Amino acid sequence: MGPCSALAIIPNLDWWNHTNPFPEGPERAFMRYKPSDLWPTSITKDLIPPGCADTKSPDAEYCPDSGYELVKEWVGAHQNQGQEPNITTPGHGGVTRHLASVTAYPGLKSSGETATSTIGYKEAWDLGAFWQYALGQGRSLATPSRPRIAPGFVNGSPLKKPDVRIICVEQYEWSTSDFDLPRYKFTLTDDLWWIPSSVLRSQQKFRGLFSNTTDEIQSHVGQFPTAFTWIDTFSLVDGPSIGAVLAVNTPNESVALVTCSVSAYWKPTTIFLDPKSDMIVHEESSTRANEYDQGQWDLGTPINIAVDWADAMDRNFTDDNGLETTYIPHMMERYNNNSSSPILFSGPGLGEESIPWRISTALGLYLTEALARVQSTFSNATVLCHTSKTDQESVFILGDLNGYHSQWWPQDKSFIDYAHEQGWAELEFAIARYGYGWGFQGKTVKLATAALVLQALIGTVYLGLIISGIWKPLSWATMGEMLIFAINSSPSTVLRTAATPVDKYTWRHTVKIRQMENKLRELVVEGETNIELMPRMGHKH
Repeated sequence: MGPCSALAIIPNLDWWNHTNPFPEGPERAFMRYKPSDLWPTSITKDLIPPGCADTKSPDAEYCPDSGYELVKEWVGAHQNQGQEPNITTPGHGGVTRHLASVTAYPGLKSSGETATSTIGYKEAWDLGAFWQYALGQGRSLATPSRPRIAPGFVNGSPLKKPDVRIICVEQYEWSTSDFDLPRYKFTLTDDLWWIPSSVLRSQQKFRGLFSNTTDEIQSHVGQFPTAFTWIDTFSLVDGPSIGAVLAVNTPNESVALVTCSVSAYWKPTTIFLDPKSDMIVHEESSTRANEYDQGQWDLGTPINIAVDWADAMDRNFTDDNGLETTYIPHMMERYNNNSSSPILFSGPGLGEESIPWRISTALGLYLTEALARVQSTFSNATVLCHTSKTDQESVFILGDLNGYHSQWWPQDKSFIDYAHEQGWAELEFAIARYGYGWGFQGKTVKLATAALVLQALIGTVYLGLIISGIWKPLSWATMGEMLIFAINSSPSTVLRTAATPVDKYTWRHTVKIRQMENKLRELVVEGETNIELMPRMGHKH
């Protein structure tokens, strides 16, 4: 039992629940959205805040396309230095998030299938702002040497994050009437999603690409600029969230038409902040993009992406050379090592990476970051209500913690009641601390504790049965009878005298009950040499 006792009582270095993180009074946070509105399944232009029409507006940080510069810079860094598709994105309160993409086949970048995910911008904002609030207001949750803050909904519903799956393929020829969007390997059929070529022929930026006499794309080496468009997939059976088509010049002296299928999902996740270790918002669960090739196709809630919202992500602008272009073609042109050549994806950096993989990765990073910023306007920032021990409410806007805010809700009710009437989603912050402690955690501790409990239970039951007299030994009626036998028995020559040391061999002797000359019974140790204790004829032994 010694080892089991040691395992059970030795403190472990681990995360432990903070027993009283809010001694100054409860902290209740409300996202000013109904739960059903937080992660909309239909993404339309109506969800874009009005201030996002101008990228220089104060609300630019909240705009879905505000991550464009980060992704564009990554494209250049990948082309020149081989930087992997893992971008650190800044947020409020000094926190950062990871925007990462993986290929469908680990280590193989010749495939055009990628999976990209990140934590929601708003969720990361709230987490960082809550930590700044705890520091600024001197709350006790900030006092442990290493606290951890994990947000979640009071009703137990999970937070969600965007998860975008894209597959792109190169096409150098197709039917004069239509082309296809590629299907994913996990779909139930191999049938392609056919799209009429008229959707490209009617667009000014794709004019001159097609030949009227052949199924092949016209060769415009060094002449045809990068062209891009979104494809509405609403009418396709079991279709993707949206489609995309790029026409690019390639190193093999031809123009490639790269078609992409984009499937986006809201996927459950668990996040936390370990602020005294780093200011990165981490995911506690294993729900990351690296599950792509492990047969886990229950990806979450599908998202329908309207073309009007997607078009807003491909904003018109004038580049440094004074040429009119849009965001996505301009971003893809960063894959060009030679700024004087219109041929993309050239140079030694290409290696085993395919053109579809590069387009799929860049497009996935940009769209995922855009979805992560949906519903992130400051006008609907999360509200924190602190209730003191005297039931006085102090209301703060997370991200604007200059002090108590005047009552902007009806005067005849508390803020908590008002928030509930509005149906706002209520957050709670689980607080843990890292350090030494005791707890029923880990298989080893549980096994050791079970052994101790079992031993104690056996001992307790045994003593209870003996004391109550319910169970009796077969050789004598009671424990007292055995004691009388021992007291009335003659001294044994085998054990010599009472001064003989008791060692492990003492307990190996066999003891028998014999009837002596005086008709009394005594305990006799096997191997006895005293003739009076030896077996005798006519006596029961």
